[in-house]
Amino acid sequence: MPTYKMDLNSRSALTEIIETSFRSVPIDLLPVHYGDQIFGYVTPTIFLAIQKFLEGDQQQLHFVHCAVQKIILDEVTPHQLSIELRILAEYLREIHLLEGWRDEEFSFIDEHSHERFRVERSFFRAFGFHSRAVHINGYISGQQLWLARRSHSKHVDPNLLDNITAGGVSANETLLNSVVRELKEEAGILTDLIYRLQPISSITVRRGLMNSSLHHETLYTYDLEMPTSFQPQNLDHEVSEFLLVDFEEAIELVLKEELTIDAGVVTADFLLRHC
Repeated sequence: MPTYKMDLNSRSALTEIIETSFRSVPIDLLPVHYGDQIFGYVTPTIFLAIQKFLEGDQQQLHFVHCAVQKIILDEVTPHQLSIELRILAEYLREIHLLEGWRDEEFSFIDEHSHERFRVERSFFRAFGFHSRAVHINGYISGQQLWLARRSHSKHVDPNLLDNITAGGVSANETLLNSVVRELKEEAGILTDLIYRLQPISSITVRRGLMNSSLHHETLYTYDLEMPTSFQPQNLDHEVSEFLLVDFEEAIELVLKEELTIDAGVVTADFLLRHC
C-alpha cells in the first residue's frame, strides 16, 4: 500500500489542535494554594460550599483553609492532607457538587515527582488538580488506525471516539502498570503484545469544562503496532465498538471533532508523525 502523504492544510490544522491544547485558566475560577504554589482552581460555588463547611461547628479539618478568594492547603504529610481532602470530597459529593464519583483515587505528583496527596479522581477535575493519563495509538503498519467508541453510559464524553486504549493513572500505579491494565480491560490486549509497545512522549493539556471546572492532565502517549489479524475486544463495558480506519479518514474524524479532545490531541500527534 502506498504511503499516505498529508496535505499542508491538514498538517496545519492538526498542529494547531496540539498547540492550543494548553489554555488559560478561566478568569472566574479561584486558586487553590499549597504553600507558595498554586496547585488547582475551584468554582465560586465550590469555594462558598467549602467556606460554609469550614465554618460549621462539627467540621474537623485542620489543614484546609479559606482565605480571601482562595483556598489554602497546608504543607503537611501526604497522609494527613489526603485524609482531610477525602472528608471534603465526601461532603461535596453529598451536596451534589462532585460529579462522576468513581471510587478510584488519583495521586497529585509535584514537579519533583513526589506525591503530595491522593483523593477520589472526580475531585481532581472539581479542583483543577493536575492528573496523569495514558493513551495508546493502536495501529496497523498498512496505514490504518484503531479507534474505540466510548460507551453511552460513560460520565465523561459518552459516544465519542477515543484511542484504542486510554485511561487515568490511579494512585499506586506506574505508567506501565496503567498501560497494561487499560490494554487488557478496554481492548483485550494481553501481555504477549506488550513487547511491541513504544513509548513516545507526553502532552500536557488544560482547558475549562462545560460545568466550569478545570481539566489539567498530562497524557503519556504510546504507539502499539497491531497484528493485522487482531480484533480488539472490550472487557470492562466502557467501549461500545472499535473502528479500523485509514489515516486519511482518521484525519477527517479528528478535524470534525468526532474524538474526545484528549484523544484528538494524541491522534493528531500520531498522524503528524506517521504521515
